[in-house]
Amino acid sequence: MLHALAEGFRRLARSAGLVPLLLVVNLGSAALLAVPLARTLEKDLEHRDAARQMLHGFDFPWWSQWSDAQQGWTASFAPDVFGAGLAFKNLDLLLRGYLPAGLFVAREPRGAGAGATGDAGPGVDPVILAAGAAYLVLQTFLAGGVLATLRGSRGSWSVRGLLHGSGFYFGRFLRLVALVLAVDLVVFGLHAPLARWADHRAHEAVSETTALAWLLGRHALLLLVLLWVNMVSGYAKAIIVLEERSSAVLALLSAFSFALARPLRTFGHYVSLAALGAALLALWAVLDGAWETTGYATQLVALLLAQALMASRIALRLALWAGQLALYRRSTQAPRDAVAAA
Repeated sequence: MLHALAEGFRRLARSAGLVPLLLVVNLGSAALLAVPLARTLEKDLEHRDAARQMLHGFDFPWWSQWSDAQQGWTASFAPDVFGAGLAFKNLDLLLRGYLPAGLFVAREPRGAGAGATGDAGPGVDPVILAAGAAYLVLQTFLAGGVLATLRGSRGSWSVRGLLHGSGFYFGRFLRLVALVLAVDLVVFGLHAPLARWADHRAHEAVSETTALAWLLGRHALLLLVLLWVNMVSGYAKAIIVLEERSSAVLALLSAFSFALARPLRTFGHYVSLAALGAALLALWAVLDGAWETTGYATQLVALLLAQALMASRIALRLALWAGQLALYRRSTQAPRDAVAAA
């Protein structure tokens, strides 16, 4: 596991230019909705006293009235999209089946996202879900070129080579993503009766602590399984790139058996990088809370801090992929060398 961590960051440093490139792609994708939203806000705030309050902070009464009048995806502009709260909101949407593209929301029992109230809570506008689905396809396209770059032994790479690798592996990765989504669908389907049973036990619990344990426990179990599936899909991508597999099904099965035979090394490596991501989010939350945005200059600094967080998260994702490549290659190369020596 330590070798995978070290090798992952070493390969990341060797191809560090991938981070700003992918950050630009991320910003461009977000701008498809961010720019129209900014124009809408500018138009609705024009010649209003709330404009100054929104510039130097947040005018909740104006936002509440504005949000009630919105129809469609613009109504998603809310205080919970700022700061570290966005990560918790996305986690909630993931466990309720809204991510990605709202594919699994029908499988989630009513009341799963809102506790004892029985209210499933607000979902996600179809326009945002469609944008997220398009971004997933874009990520799938770029993943092949990124992994091919991280696989190489040379430090130099080019955008042309990245795009060539992306196009070469895109079909296989797209089939793999479809398979993984099907597995996630099965996971949500199996989780639904378990969730109903756990909710029933929580409602019958005589103490609030026990009820909370049942509710949090079933969400933790679902999150653990989803993380495991995501990790296995990462090794399936590594297998396709390292062994030039053409079958996404066989690559996924090989990745599952590989991870199952080495649970401590594979999942320990995955959880270690996830913990680093959580630590980065906590650090950014502290900085964001200590930094008061009161105008354009401070908003610019806040934007730079937010993009530094995104760049760090991209770097961790690349380090994860590079570490998985290294771990799989090292674990499978040793038996092959032994057989060849014999």
